[in-house]
Amino acid sequence: METRANYALIGAFVLIAAAAVLGFVLWLGATQLNRDSATYDIVFQGPVTLEEGASVRYIGIKVGEVESVRVDRRDASKVRARVRIDRSTPVKEDSTASIDIAGITGVTFVQINAGSEEAGPLQPPPYQDIPVIRSVPTPLSELFASGSEIAGRAGQVLDQSTKLLSDENIAQLGSLIENADSILATVAVEDEQILREVRQTLQSLQRAGDDLSIAANATTQIAQSSEAEIAAISADLRLVLADLRTATASANSGFEEGEAALASAKELIDGPTMAAMNETRAAAQDLRVLIARLDRIARDLETNPQGLVVGTPRPYEEAR
Repeated sequence: METRANYALIGAFVLIAAAAVLGFVLWLGATQLNRDSATYDIVFQGPVTLEEGASVRYIGIKVGEVESVRVDRRDASKVRARVRIDRSTPVKEDSTASIDIAGITGVTFVQINAGSEEAGPLQPPPYQDIPVIRSVPTPLSELFASGSEIAGRAGQVLDQSTKLLSDENIAQLGSLIENADSILATVAVEDEQILREVRQTLQSLQRAGDDLSIAANATTQIAQSSEAEIAAISADLRLVLADLRTATASANSGFEEGEAALASAKELIDGPTMAAMNETRAAAQDLRVLIARLDRIARDLETNPQGLVVGTPRPYEEAR
């Protein structure tokens, strides 16, 4: 009986000693862990997709993990996450934290961004033991925060789409398409008629242009032949006028000599002789008028030879 009691005491002592050793080891490990790591709190605005055990990265390098995620006691609309990271991580006063997604796996983690070089190490707030890292929103967090609003708007869009695609609207749309097809067919027929009329008009204009070209060529030929004939007539008239001017000069000289002789013999000449002299003077005057008219015709031929054939010559007095 005593032997069995001794075995029981020995067993109890062994168990107590093992538990003490295990507790000492755990205590020593916790002490070492606390000595090598630092604890920080991060307060996020609104809902977050973060779980305990999620990794914590400092500018992309894993430096710790999330210990706990809970609702902030001071503000129920915020989430407080406690993280434990390597004590050598240089968390500064202006460092910020955000929630990001790791690649295409969809696993979320806490990303701590480095602050400026001038900033000092992050210190706990007054009357608190744990420093608080300021959080900044990310597109992901904003998306989750506005998820309900987006869902509501999506529902409204679906409702409007359902109303738009009602049977009545679909029937009206089909009728509208049929009317558009008939209008397009009518326009196509009218376009063909318009094109046909345009072609006919262009052909008429082309024929009229050909006729005008033929008429212009004929007019040019007539003008050229008329100019040649007028030039020949003008040359002949110049010769005639030259002869007439010579004859007129001779006649004027003869008349002047005759008048001088008649003046000297005036006292010897009777009435019948005076009548003959008057007739001679009238004939000389008519000859001067004829020469003046021929001279006018010659000048008109020199200035406007076509006028003799296609136009009415101007009066001699206006031409002068």
